[in-house]
Amino acid sequence: MLNTPEILISLAEVAIALAGFSAIVVVMKRTTSGNWARKDADQFHGMVIHSIFAASFCFLPSIINVLIQDPVTAMHIACGVLGLQIIGHCLVVMFYASVGSWAKAFLFLGLLFGLLQFAAFSDWGVQRELDLYIVGVLWHIMQGGFLFTRLVWIPAERIDE
Repeated sequence: MLNTPEILISLAEVAIALAGFSAIVVVMKRTTSGNWARKDADQFHGMVIHSIFAASFCFLPSIINVLIQDPVTAMHIACGVLGLQIIGHCLVVMFYASVGSWAKAFLFLGLLFGLLQFAAFSDWGVQRELDLYIVGVLWHIMQGGFLFTRLVWIPAERIDE
């Protein structure tokens, strides 16, 4: 079996590295006026927020376990918190004006991730809470990576031949 604390620490390192890439985005997206397009600003904020959430949720089970002293209950509570956060985050982002229809459709997948986390919290026949929790953290890392890629992607019409 994989060592879950080591996996969560590794994922936290990836999330922090992803947040560190924000400097690249700032340099690439800076215009001569210094202003950002609304869509780019929303994507940048999303990238940083997803990275912060991913890193925070990597440490949450350990923090809860210190307070409760029961690893199983701590994992259930961490799953519930992560599930509620993912669901709330997806619902808020769906109402951003700069979010396109493809992104809104993709956010429904996020709602499913959140519901799975909440099912692990409520113990509705869901086993392997640790694996589901890691998948929930990976959701944030993948979202941050996706937003980073969208921000640094250079459209074909902006490339000189």
